[in-house]
Order: sequence, then structure tokens, then C-alpha cells
Amino acid sequence: MRTTVGIVVGALGVLCAVVGLLVINGVSIELPGIILGGLGYYFCLQSGNQGGSRAGQILGIVAVILSVISIAISGLSGPPQ
Repeated sequence: MRTTVGIVVGALGVLCAVVGLLVINGVSIELPGIILGGLGYYFCLQSGNQGGSRAGQILGIVAVILSVISIAISGLSGPPQ
């Protein structure tokens, strides 16, 4: 059960990160992407060596990396307000 929850939460984190890459308005959508990616990674890490745990961990890592890249791009695109 934790594996399924981890994969779903990781996928939501990736979705937030992709939306954050497309919409350059600051850190509002990237922060939930980092949090959801971390939670997805944690749930899949705690689930043991089941079939979907590696996929959930990868989704969590991808969500965090994309969110950080999105924050960096939004910081470079314009001056702070």
C-alpha cells in the first residue's frame, strides 16, 4: 500500500514540477513539488524491496530535481519583486 501511495505522491510531485517549469511566477508551485517528491521517495523507501518501490523513489528524485531547476530558472528570468 505504501508503494502505491508513494508512486502517486511522486507523480503529483512531478506534475507540480512540470507546471512550475511552464509557469514562471516564483516558488508557489515548486515548493509543493519538492514536498510531494520527498514524501513519495520516503513512502517508497519505507515500503521495502517490493516491485514499485524503485519506480516511486525515482519519481520522487525527479520531482525534487525538476522543482529545484524550476526555482533556479524563475530566479534567473527576472529581478526579485
